[in-house]
Amino acid sequence: MLKVDLHIHTVASKHAHNTILEYVNQAKKLKMKIIGISDHGPANSTTLTDQIYFRELKRMPDVIEGIRVLKGVEANIINKNGEIDIEDKTMARLDYVMAGMHRGSPYVDVGSRKNTEAYIKTISSGKVHILTHPFYTVDFPHDIAEMTDAACRHGVLLEVNLSFLGRRMTPVLLDNIKTMVAVVKKNRKKIIVNSDAHNIWELGNDTHLKKYKKQIGLTDDLMINNYPKELFKILGLKK
Repeated sequence: MLKVDLHIHTVASKHAHNTILEYVNQAKKLKMKIIGISDHGPANSTTLTDQIYFRELKRMPDVIEGIRVLKGVEANIINKNGEIDIEDKTMARLDYVMAGMHRGSPYVDVGSRKNTEAYIKTISSGKVHILTHPFYTVDFPHDIAEMTDAACRHGVLLEVNLSFLGRRMTPVLLDNIKTMVAVVKKNRKKIIVNSDAHNIWELGNDTHLKKYKKQIGLTDDLMINNYPKELFKILGLKK
């Protein structure tokens, strides 16, 4: 069970099924320490969110029922320049920004080379703390090693997304995750592990990770989830 989980979707993402308070209560029951609310950015066709939704998250307490609740977003990379769908003034009110490439967003596949360049431009923008499911190359092929190396240089965390370790795992994705972890390890950086929960029963659930952990070369000392102070430093937050 993860003690820290920063990739969580609520009913505001339209295709998820629980409220923020329901996640908080579940986190309390699971004895978690930190959760992050990260609904889809507004350019995603599956979401109900807009800029105001994300700005107003800051009005909630930082600690609810003893759980530290961070306010974030899973933004969409929207073009080959690596731009995302969250305005600067919105980002200023969030605790952290994650970003990824998604179907149902304005981003159009431009081939492996240019997709990789788009990722690197997002990484080097200084606006993003975490790349979500960056090993997923099915819809938007890209160079995993080059992207990972760039993220390590710029202090951007790469995610092992637990939702892909279950029903969506394939030999190609397994190899991609192995490559990502190996490059992170070579650069002496850390990985973040997130559930990508769409309901409270997926929150913090690392059941599938136990099956693949050894295969992908992931050890506890590589998981920044186990080092909250280091994580908060990367996010620019005070605990």
